[in-house]
Amino acid sequence: MADAENRSPHWSTYADNTLVHDVCGGIRLIDEFGASDPVDTIALSIAGAEAAEALTEALEDEWALYTPEQVTATASAVLSQLEGTLANLRALKTTVERMEARKETAFTDAARDHLEHMAAAVDFACGFAPGVISALENLPQLVELPADAHEVLTAVAGLLGPDAVFQAVHEPGAYEEDDSGFGCGCQVLITHRGEVWNLHRGDSTWSMTRDSDGDHRPDGSTSFRSWVDLGPSSTTTHPEHLAEEVRLTLAPPT
Repeated sequence: MADAENRSPHWSTYADNTLVHDVCGGIRLIDEFGASDPVDTIALSIAGAEAAEALTEALEDEWALYTPEQVTATASAVLSQLEGTLANLRALKTTVERMEARKETAFTDAARDHLEHMAAAVDFACGFAPGVISALENLPQLVELPADAHEVLTAVAGLLGPDAVFQAVHEPGAYEEDDSGFGCGCQVLITHRGEVWNLHRGDSTWSMTRDSDGDHRPDGSTSFRSWVDLGPSSTTTHPEHLAEEVRLTLAPPT
């Protein structure tokens, strides 16, 4: 695991994100105390393989990344994996040589040649990494994303058209982003097929409730038996992404 001093500057700012920490928690735990036996070693190798497969699936989504900066950060991490692969291929060769020295196996010429040839191929590929990162760093960002949850809601209301009404609960400019996960309290009311839906920022989640599902109390408050949590979670979600999730909730594909 790359420590703070060795992390790429392109993805170091994300490395201590809560979700990143949760996803990498098991790997970091083994890294902190050291792999003590083959079970730990194999677990690390499988975790890396599963992460690579999951990343491939994630990148197939239209909204996998929003900005060139995020593309560069992801590419930098992927290329760091490539460098790690090279180091691991060389380490595997050394591991077999240790086993051979203990007379636990014998290194065949075929196995040695395949490892060396693969390492040479990966080493050659690593040479292109600086050029890839440089090219991605220079991609222009042509869209300015919202700075906070309030701006996201405002933009989504505009994207959803006349059936969506933005309702503010604070004076313009009075909202300051905090870390509560509940946004600014504003909401977007959407009328669809005679039903009124409420889009708002919930507990670190973008959620929708339908008015007819609510229990309306005499004091004016409403509690809901059910709601829909939308896919994106960030307070700076791309408005088009969130608007697409809203449309799918209102009219799911048949």
